[in-house]
Amino acid sequence: MAFLMFMMLALWCANIFKHIRKGGWKGFIAAVDITGAVLLAGVFIALLLPLIK
Repeated sequence: MAFLMFMMLALWCANIFKHIRKGGWKGFIAAVDITGAVLLAGVFIALLLPLIK
């Protein structure tokens, strides 16, 4: 599960990079990209915590 969450986060970041390179990264799209990345990173960390302990 943690691997799948990592893959989702990596692909989300690749999508953000694509938006930035095309020049259309402003307003609502930027807010959704950043919010999604933060939420996916939080879920990824929450999944890793039980594995570490």
